[in-house]
Amino acid sequence: MDCWKLFSLHFKTPPADNGDKSVAFIDNGLASYQDRYGLSAREVEVLREVLLGKDNQHIANDMSLALSTVKVHVHNILHKTGQSNRQDLMRDFRMRS
Repeated sequence: MDCWKLFSLHFKTPPADNGDKSVAFIDNGLASYQDRYGLSAREVEVLREVLLGKDNQHIANDMSLALSTVKVHVHNILHKTGQSNRQDLMRDFRMRS
């Protein structure tokens, strides 16, 4: 199976490669976001992956965690930040970083 077909199974459109600027923006803003909301070190690791656009299963695989553990971390991050979903979380991170 070629890459395009594989991506089309998981995404309506393939994720864009935003390059090093997006990664640098995320990495530079994580510490202040962690302090603002009292996130644990592991929650920050999961948050970084969420901000990079990864779904729970990919985060679990990449971090060698159980899927249920990732779900709990994402739930806790959303609760601590007062956001209702990932899109709101991403928007809040962009505004506060």
